[in-house]
Amino acid sequence: MATSEAEAALHHAADGLTYQSEADSPWAVFHWPTAAGKPTPAGVRTQGGHKGTIVTEQQTLNDFFAPLVQLQDWYGDEEKAIAQRYQALLDTVQKFLTDSIIVRVGRRKVAVYVVGATREGGWAGLKTMAVET
Repeated sequence: MATSEAEAALHHAADGLTYQSEADSPWAVFHWPTAAGKPTPAGVRTQGGHKGTIVTEQQTLNDFFAPLVQLQDWYGDEEKAIAQRYQALLDTVQKFLTDSIIVRVGRRKVAVYVVGATREGGWAGLKTMAVET
């Protein structure tokens, strides 16, 4: 299967980034070509292979990315670089995906999806895991 333009851009933007929680997890790119319409939490749960009864929560891109891209006075060079990379990732999501949302699936061990519709059809985005106890 050919890699879409969106997938390639997301892979490049997320390469080497981790999502910090109680376990720092890498981001993985996904593409669900059979998904249709605007992404929804129920659709993400289904496409992601999660049980129908598992808890889902939706966030906006801005709410999710705000703490990741905001520079703090105490940041050193490494933290500033990570915030800039997250800003570039957000920019990439906004450029290549439409109707993008954040969907969190589960409790304690949470699958976090950044998902949107692609020009080629279907949904694509990024997934990571967060551990929250």
